[in-house]
Amino acid sequence: MIVDPWTSETVDYKKIMKEFGINPISQEILPDAEQSIDMRWFKNNIIFAHRDLDKIFNAKKQGKPVAVLSGIKPSGEFHFGSKQVVEELVMFQKLLKCKVYYCVADYEAYADNGDWIDKTKQTAVSNIADVFALGLDPKHSYVYLQSKEPIVQEYAFYFSKKITNATFKAVYGDKPLSLYMSALIQIGDILLPQHPSQGGPKNVLVPVGVDQDPHIRLTRDVAEKNGFISPSSTYHYFIRSLDGSQKMSKRNPDSMLTFADSDKDIKRKISRALTGGRDTVEEQKKKGGNPEKCTIIELSNYHIESIAELQQRINKCKTGQLLCGECKQQIITKLTEFISKHRKKKEKFIPLATAIVERGIFDGESEEGKKLIKKYLGD
Repeated sequence: MIVDPWTSETVDYKKIMKEFGINPISQEILPDAEQSIDMRWFKNNIIFAHRDLDKIFNAKKQGKPVAVLSGIKPSGEFHFGSKQVVEELVMFQKLLKCKVYYCVADYEAYADNGDWIDKTKQTAVSNIADVFALGLDPKHSYVYLQSKEPIVQEYAFYFSKKITNATFKAVYGDKPLSLYMSALIQIGDILLPQHPSQGGPKNVLVPVGVDQDPHIRLTRDVAEKNGFISPSSTYHYFIRSLDGSQKMSKRNPDSMLTFADSDKDIKRKISRALTGGRDTVEEQKKKGGNPEKCTIIELSNYHIESIAELQQRINKCKTGQLLCGECKQQIITKLTEFISKHRKKKEKFIPLATAIVERGIFDGESEEGKKLIKKYLGD
């Protein structure tokens, strides 16, 4: 089993949790949330594990500062796996009433994909506009490009003195030097909210998939030895690709849904998606389908329907009342409606996203950030 930020084979979640000391989510540690806050990532058990999430909630309860951090490689248009992470950020931003740090990992895009920085700028604009359109509040966000943020570069250089090549190999395996350098930058990203310019030491939550856990482990080790508060993390199950493989990824374009897909693209991809249907219509009407095998049901669970709507869909599938063709058509309709509405929201944020990429760093709580928000979004 190989699980790292750049190479992930089949993931055994239980084995990873046991081997690396990741704890299951306990409902007791979750705070009461306002009805307006969408907690489905917890309710659906999609966020299934954590490190020190309780410390985040306790710090907030005690009036101590907290922050949340995540990011994206600007190597392509947003897909529904990316959407999941941003909606988790939106949930935590509302739940914790805190600043969210969002990194555009242009250095990592070059290290991993060979996408040179100047060529990723337009993708970065699109990605940032998607993030805001999905609900992240720019007034309480710090958005930056790795190539433009001197603090993360300073931290990366500083901590490079304290990490041996043997440690990199133990954490990530034998990788190109560029990926080790990218990992150093990631340490800078995760510790950025604790820099003196950002208010100093604080509890920071990093929502990730288990493929990113090597970054968390390495950063926690560095933090503990250098006077920082160890970052906390949550872990979500990967949404599968439409062909049934374990992780929806940009590396397999035809098995993922992107925000740039046309109605025709969506119809084609959903029509070909793996389901839990029987060999014949007659057999499925008689025996029902297998929703636990179906990528369409999983897509609905993660992104489209409420728990009640999903359960109704599953029940109809199991009893043979809903056949795969009809189910797919319903999901196609819902997806095309979502994408259409999202694009209209996104257009509003393109000018602000363009300004952020041109500057390289945006702090919505700063005076300059407030002016940019007023200029491009109004009051």
